Amino acid sequence: MAMVGVLGIVMSSCASMFLTVTDKAARIQQGMTKDEVTEIMGRTPDYRRFANGHDEWEYRTLLNNDDYDVVVLDFRNGRVAQMDSFREVRHYHPDGEKK
Repeated sequence: MAMVGVLGIVMSSCASMFLTVTDKAARIQQGMTKDEVTEIMGRTPDYRRFANGHDEWEYRTLLNNDDYDVVVLDFRNGRVAQMDSFREVRHYHPDGEKK
């Protein structure tokens, strides 16, 4: 019985490794703190920008087709004020390669 419990924990933690940033970001709510966001996302942001009293965090997941899932969070006074998520599609060139 204990082995079943351990197996369940291992499988659930492995499954969360395969979630994209947009899957994880679905749990983020306006007003959450930076610590809460870091806990949900499982890591610090890939990119960080700040100016005029706000912080912007960007998370990216590289997909199998070389496109990216991207989530951008805007913090004001240390809390989530806005969020944007989108798929960044890499464009194909006539020679058939993505650039």
